[in-house]
Amino acid sequence: MSQKILFINAHILCPEQKLDQQGWLLAEDGIIRGVGSNSDPLPEAKDIAKIDCKGDILAPGLVDMRVQSGDPGAEHLETLTSLKQAAAHGGITSMAVLPSTEPVIDTAAMIDSLQLRAGRIDGPSIYCYGAMTKELEDDQMAELGMMAAAGACAFASGTLSIQNAQTMRRIMTYAAMLDKAVIHHCQDTDLTGEGDMNEGETSTRLGMLGQPAAAEIVILKRDIELARLTGAQYHASHISTAGAVAAIRQAKKEGVKITADTAPPYFMLNELSVSGYDAACKLNPPLRTETDRQAIIEGLQDGTIDAIASDHVPVNLDMKAQPFTQASTGASGIELLLAMTIKLVKTGTISWLRAFELTSQFPAKILKLEAGSLKPGSRADLVQINPDQSWIIQGRAFKSLSRITPFEGQPVEGQVNGLWVGGVQIALEP
Repeated sequence: MSQKILFINAHILCPEQKLDQQGWLLAEDGIIRGVGSNSDPLPEAKDIAKIDCKGDILAPGLVDMRVQSGDPGAEHLETLTSLKQAAAHGGITSMAVLPSTEPVIDTAAMIDSLQLRAGRIDGPSIYCYGAMTKELEDDQMAELGMMAAAGACAFASGTLSIQNAQTMRRIMTYAAMLDKAVIHHCQDTDLTGEGDMNEGETSTRLGMLGQPAAAEIVILKRDIELARLTGAQYHASHISTAGAVAAIRQAKKEGVKITADTAPPYFMLNELSVSGYDAACKLNPPLRTETDRQAIIEGLQDGTIDAIASDHVPVNLDMKAQPFTQASTGASGIELLLAMTIKLVKTGTISWLRAFELTSQFPAKILKLEAGSLKPGSRADLVQINPDQSWIIQGRAFKSLSRITPFEGQPVEGQVNGLWVGGVQIALEP
């Protein structure tokens, strides 16, 4: 039997259609059938369920393109079930998981297995990146073609960086043939060494080894030239420096097929957050200077940066409860992607439509996913948000098994009141 849902009294936001209006949306059998303003007549049909949004935002569900799963191999840090619950509470309807699991997602069989198990669990859709190299080591390219055939949405290196330029060239060449993006964490490991934070005045004052901004920029500029050479679709992950923003901006002007994302810590925080030796602020890449933070914001405003991802890295509490230099890197971010992006809207930094370009439309476009739009004929992946509901970030309340965040105690706004994946409403546990 056909299932029809009519959302009324909604603040409709769809960047693809440039819709920012009060109106209604009709979904049938998991597909969006129509969108209208309050001045348009409501569809009339039998057996139609009505949902009164009461002025809430109704927008395409978020697409998180950088998520680390603990499953397989580290289920004590995050399971597929907890990951899906956390994503749902964060307004996310689709997410792409990094290949740095145990074992590494470097074969078609691994992709089949993870996506089969994920499909049995209600909640947001999970897509897999295929590892660029076998075992995520820097010497031998993985079977990219077989992983693409198995459904890999793109190829990534997890939190590692390909140091060998010839290996990276081969990866880009094959990815271009397969019409898949290359998602890369840019870091020259010879330059970063054993550094624990950004290199500069603050690291000197704190007596800690630093990682220079050049470590990100050197690899990025190398990759830009390789992308130019191979014609590959290249994507720079969680960029954190002013130099990276400038390099990407110039490469785009020159016609290089390049996109980029960043994560909330890099536009909300700077290296001074490390001054109290709080291990929750030990991230990879590290928090940078205020100049870098402002450059990231400018990149979000002018289109240089295409997406915001959560950069969710589940961490062991015991490994974080260590002296800063011994603590592990990473933090939970999947439940804060929406709230931190809304902060940019509330401060007048970006518009509501730009917010959903960055978190929904463009991530879906980069990964070629069926998501990110309210255009009729699109899959009904929807999020209902009360943009004015305020709350305090408390890690202990996260649905994720990882509850460490550099934003602990911060006030935010934006409450997810409903989530639909393929037209099916996802239960949000209290």
